Amino acid sequence: MKPVVMIAGPTASGKSALATRLAKALNGEVINADSMQVYKDLRIISARPTADEMEDIPHHLFGHIDGSLRYSVGAWVREAVPVILDCLARGKLPICVGGTGLYFKALTDGLADIPDVPELVMDGLKHRLKTQGYDILAAKAAKIDPIAAQRLLGRDPQRLLRILSVYEHSGQTLSFWQSQTRPVIPNGYWKGLMLVPPRDVLYGRINARFLEMVDNGGSKEVKRLIERNLMRDLPVMKAIGVQQYLSEDESNWIEICQRDTRRFAKRQKTYFRKYAHNWAWKCREQVNNISEVVNYINFD
Repeated sequence: MKPVVMIAGPTASGKSALATRLAKALNGEVINADSMQVYKDLRIISARPTADEMEDIPHHLFGHIDGSLRYSVGAWVREAVPVILDCLARGKLPICVGGTGLYFKALTDGLADIPDVPELVMDGLKHRLKTQGYDILAAKAAKIDPIAAQRLLGRDPQRLLRILSVYEHSGQTLSFWQSQTRPVIPNGYWKGLMLVPPRDVLYGRINARFLEMVDNGGSKEVKRLIERNLMRDLPVMKAIGVQQYLSEDESNWIEICQRDTRRFAKRQKTYFRKYAHNWAWKCREQVNNISEVVNYINFD
């Protein structure tokens, strides 16, 4: 049976182009694994592949979710697994591509069956975060669940509230629930490829691509989304380009977005180096010859 191929890496590393080339070479189909490219509202600002870039290759789970919805890693797994199985049943090579590390981790390590936290619990913790401050709640999280707290990268209020809310609601730590997992796709049935261009190359691509987004109507897309008056804590409102428009002077919006995208790419590289240490690592310049990737997949 063909494996499931996973292509990951920081934003602007060339993942989508490689996935399409590989799909053309190996009779494959592309499955989105990027948490922002699922949203209808963010075609431009999320760098979703255009029709021309798809090159008539079937692309799944792109731009199918309305921005008013809270899409999660669990929702993605529930949608992605049937698509993967359907591809395999039809003799197609499923190629998952994106920069959302938790999506890949859910497939290879499993997804914890964590109880849903009521809004009332979450609202109470948000109030405490506002009144008591991040540091006090972070200290509490470190005492309650040191394993999960150690995974916080910098100041991350969303994940901090996740740690506290799961414990407050269920009486068990988040790390406990996460330990009760099994891989969705077992080892030996998938191949992972990581694209990590040199920093100067990557940062140059990030800066140039954001300018291209603006030329293609990215700022107008952001304005249309903001005009919907959606709740500010929705995932779609946290996309780079959207949150900066809400908080920054419009005159320096482009520079701030370029800077924050570079910082985001650095965090992605840090995450993937820690999580995907056993994947094949290839700089973008090393995959000009598609046969090199084909040989790596080697699904005999």
